[in-house]
Amino acid sequence: MGIAKRIAWAVSVVPLMLLVFDTALAEPYLAISKGMQCSGCHSHPAGGGKRNVYGNAFGQSELPSARIGDNDMWTGEIAKWLSIGGNLRAGYRYIDTPNTQETSEFELSRATLYIEANLIPGRLSVVIDQQVAPNASINREAYVRLNSNNRKFFLLAGQFFLPYGLRLQDDSAFVRLATGINFTNPDRGVQIGYESGSWSTIASITNGNGGGPEVDTGKQLSAVSTFVQSRWRTGISVNINDAATGDREMFGLFGGLKTGPIVWLAELDRIMDDIAPGVSRDAFAGLLEANWMPRKGHNLKISYDVLDPDDNISGDRQTRISLIWEHTPVQFLQARVGLRRYAGIKAVNAQNRDIFFAELHGYF
Repeated sequence: MGIAKRIAWAVSVVPLMLLVFDTALAEPYLAISKGMQCSGCHSHPAGGGKRNVYGNAFGQSELPSARIGDNDMWTGEIAKWLSIGGNLRAGYRYIDTPNTQETSEFELSRATLYIEANLIPGRLSVVIDQQVAPNASINREAYVRLNSNNRKFFLLAGQFFLPYGLRLQDDSAFVRLATGINFTNPDRGVQIGYESGSWSTIASITNGNGGGPEVDTGKQLSAVSTFVQSRWRTGISVNINDAATGDREMFGLFGGLKTGPIVWLAELDRIMDDIAPGVSRDAFAGLLEANWMPRKGHNLKISYDVLDPDDNISGDRQTRISLIWEHTPVQFLQARVGLRRYAGIKAVNAQNRDIFFAELHGYF
């Protein structure tokens, strides 16, 4: 099936999917468009996961093209000290790989539930982020958090996502795959943070094994610091992992800029691995993304990813171009249709594939 036919198929099928299925997980471009920290919408200061009261209100009033039903707002609070939330992503994916049979499938990408117990409101809370589908139930985050009296400092312990770079929804972005810091790879340890005005700094010490059993005494240090203004932000990241299987050091720069109706994101990471005694490998990963919101409820996302997995090898660079339309017709529901084109080493078929996908995202 050609690209034109697949687009025509999507235009006809996506509306039907909207009728069959009952927002969006806040992405960095939304925070940049509003000139606020990620903690403005999420329980965790680094963003992602459970939404707070404002995040729920934002997803019901500012994201959708229209609001239906009565005027009551879902806040996530089901009791004085207890709040919940969730995400479900389901859709269709078509993959065209050179010299390989084309594949397509309907899929349930991920369903997650969030629970937050505010034991001492504003000071002490317990948060659980549990993936319930597909396949087996998987704990993504589970931590206890203590805030200072002025709420500028916090300390948490348990399992959590590492503080590093832009917290993108797309785990397949090269800056998320190459660094290994994404929504599929939490770790266990302690985390401290400071947020006041324009500044936010978060640091953690963890086992460094992605939540698996510890096999050595080495630990992983991760930190991110961000400076936010009304139309732009900039930040730096660092990650140092002392592991028996080989040490890793990563350094990153990232930023965002709002120019009229377009919000830009950029990130560049350097990844240095010790793969054997006296042998090291340096890699680079980058992202440039533009989000254009021509009208309420619509966003056109164009992104360019680049990956150089080993700077000592010429001709191994990989790129990815993505074009995605996101539409939030009503509160609690978002549709996405996108095309991704990969380019890499010609002899490696998988590095030159094309992907078309259509997705529905329900959230609360």
